[in-house]
Amino acid sequence: MAPRPVFHPWTKSATSPTSYSRSLATPEFMLSMLNEYALGHNCPYLGVAVSVQHPVTSSNGLNTQDLQSCVAQAFVHTRWVHPMVACQVVDSKQLVYKVEEAADVAKWASRTVQTVQSEGGWIELHHKLSREVVLPSGDGDCALLYLVLSPEQSSKSQITEFQLLLHVHHGLADGAGLRSMMNEVLIGLARPNFDASYSWGEEVDRLSPAALDVAVVSNEVIESLTGMPKEISLPPFAKPTTQGSRPGTAVVTHTFKGAGFLNGLLAAARANEVKLAAIVQAALVLALYDEVKPTEEAACTVLSGFDLRARNLNEPWGQRNKFVGAAVGLEMMATPTSILADAATVASSHHFWVVARHVHAAWVSVAQRQDVAAANELRRAATGFIIQGVLAAMNSPPSKLGLSVNYVSDPAGSKQFDAGYDGEEMKLVLDHYQLVTDESTPKLSCRSHSWNDELTLCISFNNGRHKKEEVQGLLNKWALTIEAHVKN
Repeated sequence: MAPRPVFHPWTKSATSPTSYSRSLATPEFMLSMLNEYALGHNCPYLGVAVSVQHPVTSSNGLNTQDLQSCVAQAFVHTRWVHPMVACQVVDSKQLVYKVEEAADVAKWASRTVQTVQSEGGWIELHHKLSREVVLPSGDGDCALLYLVLSPEQSSKSQITEFQLLLHVHHGLADGAGLRSMMNEVLIGLARPNFDASYSWGEEVDRLSPAALDVAVVSNEVIESLTGMPKEISLPPFAKPTTQGSRPGTAVVTHTFKGAGFLNGLLAAARANEVKLAAIVQAALVLALYDEVKPTEEAACTVLSGFDLRARNLNEPWGQRNKFVGAAVGLEMMATPTSILADAATVASSHHFWVVARHVHAAWVSVAQRQDVAAANELRRAATGFIIQGVLAAMNSPPSKLGLSVNYVSDPAGSKQFDAGYDGEEMKLVLDHYQLVTDESTPKLSCRSHSWNDELTLCISFNNGRHKKEEVQGLLNKWALTIEAHVKN
């Protein structure tokens, strides 16, 4: 039997200095084009809050300068484990990784790791960056890490808490990829090793392949992929103007506090034979329906991304924190407003669970689907149409909140993070984290995840399209809808 073809292989350069490059798969290309022409649209950020615990017997303090050095070293460690963090996206067509000596790697870390003092933490910094920064940077870097300190912590001789914000080009990694990168940053930060001797060049063995090339794909579909044209035909796109500050992306979040809430929610899910994600998504569409109050029959549509790693990628790439590239399937789910109207007008919780089971059944169908990574690649012909749609939405006149949103139910944080990161001199505790994506269109981007036995809801939105009070109102309804039906 002939070996399976590799559609986007990493290729070593024939000249010095050594570099490795590969073409972008269709989803990576589309995300890169949106990043370029829609000014960072959908580009992900991951913010984390960390507390520092020092042993009682320790006399070593961790001041700002020490922490800056440790974070830079942790990013070097992350590059060694996940070299994708230092890849560059070139002309929205190629990924390029340059093999560098230790001195040049140190220079890379010095320009990609920055320290920011902010009273508002990483959320305030993200809002600023979403107005001013589009990756790649002027040096071609596609991943930037920020150490965020409050004025109070900055002046301490022994820092007890800090935040980190990781900003990555979406053509380079997806949300799960950012969490894997951040997990490695925290590992390296807890156990800083300034004397580490890396054999730079060996890390290229850990460059993530295109998801398509390590995914489970049937022979019939491989034949279809082999026959596809290599180039993606696109209509001409106008280059966006970058003059002045953009409206930027704002973020609102809600975390359900209190012992036992998440366990109660999971118990309600089991009792009604649905997954947790179905409850949260059902509550979202019901809250949206109540907020919009449509006057005619329609459908609430949710564009949702789902991770391909655990079920669709071959070993070892499906293992925990192994694959950091883009490996996401997309699904458009429609819930008829007739179902939502029943659930919204009937006091009994019965109709809520009708909506939740409708969502659950849709996800069961998605889980049974084959060749998902290949389907992403086979959408190549529609790439231009999809990009045009986003650009049209980006340039559309102001409008009210609609019945279409993005929503991602992120996996439980324990699947990628550790509760604590132990080192010889200190222990780092991950207090909370949040993934957000920049939004250039009127659409709301909603997410949920669980961590530390708590459930967090998040909505990111274009600051020029929606008022914060309006989105906060929807978030409150979303949370109240969940609370109301957990009690029943």
